[in-house]
Amino acid sequence: MRERKIYTSFYEIPGVESHEPYFYPKPKKSITSKTEIIHLIIAIAILSIAFSFPLGGGGLLLKGFESIESAIKSYPLALFSILTGFFFHELSHKFVALRYGLWAEFRMYPEGLVFALLIGALLGFVFAAPGAVTIQGGARRFEIGRIAAAGPIANIVVAFISLVGYLSLGLDSNLGKILGFLCFINIFLAIFNLLPFDPLDGKKVIVWNAFAWGILMAIAIVIFFFYLNRMFILGIS
Repeated sequence: MRERKIYTSFYEIPGVESHEPYFYPKPKKSITSKTEIIHLIIAIAILSIAFSFPLGGGGLLLKGFESIESAIKSYPLALFSILTGFFFHELSHKFVALRYGLWAEFRMYPEGLVFALLIGALLGFVFAAPGAVTIQGGARRFEIGRIAAAGPIANIVVAFISLVGYLSLGLDSNLGKILGFLCFINIFLAIFNLLPFDPLDGKKVIVWNAFAWGILMAIAIVIFFFYLNRMFILGIS
């Protein structure tokens, strides 16, 4: 009697074509998109133009066409300020959201940017609602609170580092003046965004954890009062 062969693999069976198993690589998650990059570039560029007018000493209604020349000179500092204030703030929201496995991308508000540009260019001060990080994926309350807190925390950290340099160098140094302005911009953004009203970050933080909100607001106010002792707003003082 012929011994029965036991096949240990499907591919050992006669007449069955053998193939090496193929493993499809798992697609990598992209942390950004072309749309987000375009929105960020537009928002940063327009906000920087809007801020360059108050930095230059005033808008068109106050200084006429001289304000344009002053704004051009002030644009590099305005751009640097927006990058350390607005950009870090929004990216902090984004990366904390990504940490929780959520989809998060920045989207600009065209009307808010146009309003900021007009007010900045004409009147020489800026009130801006440039856009926000849009989050999807069913975030839980504590995740929403922590994501919201991340933006003001980024501003507080930048403001504290800037304050240390500002208090050390003082107004006699150009670098000291720049650091003073960076401190002002960032601590203003932190306090403003921590106000407990919709749609600001503060409302989301206080709903999640009122104690954490109180600590963040207290730290921001303390930094602001230290700054007030040697207050300097470039282009104004």
